[in-house]
Amino acid sequence: MISVCMATYNGEAFIREQLLSILSQLSLKDEVLIADDGSSDATLEIIQGLNDSRIKVLAPEQKNLGPTYNLERALASAMGEFIFLADQDDLWLENKVSKVLAEFENLTVSCVLHDAYFYAQNATGKWEQGKRLFEVRPPWHGIWANVLKNSFTGCCMAFRRELLDLALPFPQGLPMHDQWIGICAEKTKKARFLNEPLLEYRQHAHNSTALLEQNKASLAQKILWRLNLLRILLGRH
Repeated sequence: MISVCMATYNGEAFIREQLLSILSQLSLKDEVLIADDGSSDATLEIIQGLNDSRIKVLAPEQKNLGPTYNLERALASAMGEFIFLADQDDLWLENKVSKVLAEFENLTVSCVLHDAYFYAQNATGKWEQGKRLFEVRPPWHGIWANVLKNSFTGCCMAFRRELLDLALPFPQGLPMHDQWIGICAEKTKKARFLNEPLLEYRQHAHNSTALLEQNKASLAQKILWRLNLLRILLGRH
């Protein structure tokens, strides 16, 4: 069984196309868990309009948890053996699921990180393909290397339940979930980098990653995040 976990917030412009690209690759026994963070647009109506029993929407217990701790709610409800992360505004390419699952046939692999194509909208609103993710952000192994500079991108990650059990609950003070899950994968020494683009990574003015990049954290904040990660790692070890 596969659990696809997604956090949503005001994603009406993209959510339908993304969900259709995901659902077309899943079996009837799989599930898509969507944790909504209090959307005020038509996101939830669009999701409900798909009328697919595999989709399970988790209503917010409180609003504005942010992408990391909102996603944690979906992960905590996941029942699958394999967990796929998804953003509300990307597009899964054909055979993404089958190609990732093929990597898990190697029983030593606990986490797969695959490549993606960057896509941006031009002046007419048309999506144009740019560089590949691994060109811009090449992945590397090592716990401390990924504490210093994260090389894991959540929307390109899938992992076994054993890794989910290691990563949850999320510690407080995480800037983003993918770095923490990636570090947990590195602790198992079972992460696999798949050098094949299986996703359209769509960049626009309103996605959370773009906003984080535009509002770059101060050096002091970056140091505090890393010190917090070190404290957590030492405590959990």
